[in-house]
Amino acid sequence: MKKIIYLWLVKLVSWLSQFKRSQRVIYLMSFADNLAFIKQLHQRVGDRLVVYYLPAAKDGAAQLLPAGITIRPFHDSLRFAFTGIPVLTGAADIFCDNYFAFTAGLQRHTGQRLIQLWHASGAVKAFGWGDPQTSDRDAADQRRFQAVYDQMTDFVVGSEKMGQVFAQSYQVPAQRMRVLGYPRSDRYCQSNWVNATRTAIYAQYPELRDHEVILYAPTYRVGVTFELPTDFADLKLADNQVLVLKLHPHLADQAQQLHDCFPKLIKLVPTFSTDELLTVTDTLISDYSSVIFDYALLPNCQKMIFFTFDWVNFQRSVGLQADFKQWAPGAFVQTTAQLKQALAVPAAQSQLTQFNQLWNTRNDGHATQRTLDYFYPKSK
Repeated sequence: MKKIIYLWLVKLVSWLSQFKRSQRVIYLMSFADNLAFIKQLHQRVGDRLVVYYLPAAKDGAAQLLPAGITIRPFHDSLRFAFTGIPVLTGAADIFCDNYFAFTAGLQRHTGQRLIQLWHASGAVKAFGWGDPQTSDRDAADQRRFQAVYDQMTDFVVGSEKMGQVFAQSYQVPAQRMRVLGYPRSDRYCQSNWVNATRTAIYAQYPELRDHEVILYAPTYRVGVTFELPTDFADLKLADNQVLVLKLHPHLADQAQQLHDCFPKLIKLVPTFSTDELLTVTDTLISDYSSVIFDYALLPNCQKMIFFTFDWVNFQRSVGLQADFKQWAPGAFVQTTAQLKQALAVPAAQSQLTQFNQLWNTRNDGHATQRTLDYFYPKSK
């Protein structure tokens, strides 16, 4: 009921504010991993840009201040409804890096663009109408979901494949897809960033330099304690291999507990993000995480293994892309014994090539430039 009342308040305030137009460009930020794009967007549109950030992205937003970018904290509240919604209603463009429920209530004016810049280059997990939980929601919830999807005028994607997934999952026209490349992916194609990141990691963890790094980065399971199979201790690594476990930041305590259970098998590298650790990874073990789309862009990408020991439960509760096993660039294993065998098998580079051709078509290091040129072409 609170959600319904709040959405009606947003609709009312937005309707009352619809005649106050501006040239503002708003960026709604829930993730702090697209800062490079935001800075270049600021260079293109100047002080028209205002970044509204959720509490979880506070530290990232602070990094925008030295560039002279205006930042404002927000969350669903009466204050935001009365102060933020009028600004968004009158804005020229709104960039969204996630699903923001309140956007369903915005009175979008002619010419206003709501542009989705998703937080992943591809999709393994089902979402939108593909999520099995969506069909279990009541009709009012489903209408709210679709209202958010329908508000988006443009979807920036890195491939035709991702565009198809969005069009099907959100039940929106394919004509709204903009295959420009995912701006956040640019850094994986930039040798300066890759080399600087490697240097920083090796400086703090020099033991990784002389080892084959196996990064185990499982997806985040909402509300679920992450547990490894009981026989995980049976996994044996070669002398030149090191297994780095990287869980979602919200699961830092669980990562430490797993390290304590398997101290001779698992290494933790808490001071670097998963994205950064990919630059020194020789083999990636994942399951249903979108990290695979990023890793495939790096020159050090050698092999991926999909450790899906909870496949049945995950498919039932969260849902997966129907053709996942057809395009996944690596072996699927469900037991520790199978994982050990897969680690010993050489990589198939042809799988990675085909994977990139399918999902990373325009993620070539120039996505930011193409995106800016598309939405804000320079005058000749």
